Amino acid sequence: MKTLREVLFEKHQAAEPRLDAIREQMVAGLTPDGNAEAPVRSNQMASDWQPETFGWRQFLWSLRWHLAGLSAVWLVVLALSLDQSAAPTREVARQDAPSSRQLLAALRQNQRQLRELIGAPAAEPAPEPQKPAPSPRSQIQPFSMALT
Repeated sequence: MKTLREVLFEKHQAAEPRLDAIREQMVAGLTPDGNAEAPVRSNQMASDWQPETFGWRQFLWSLRWHLAGLSAVWLVVLALSLDQSAAPTREVARQDAPSSRQLLAALRQNQRQLRELIGAPAAEPAPEPQKPAPSPRSQIQPFSMALT
């Protein structure tokens, strides 16, 4: 009984002369230093990418569709950001914002309700902290007087 390897070799035996011919053509195309010669292309695109003819204008021209797409996206972003103004939201926030005294009263009410729920003894509320008295400006000495 033949193995799979033997069956494949017999099937592709006819391709061996063609592969040898391709191999000989490739070996003949090698230069003495071991590098393959650059294939000669008939279309114009090959000459566009030569280092001596390549410049900034050609580089930017090759990116024209990408740059046009990015420009269009930025224009859409700009249009959407100009459409929504932040002024009305600021005014609404200022109108609905409670004062600091209202917030402090709500906090104390919340603390009282929590004490009632957990069964803690009702403590008298802490006194309001006193604001520090501002120091008089006359105590601050200018730098020139401190050196004398």
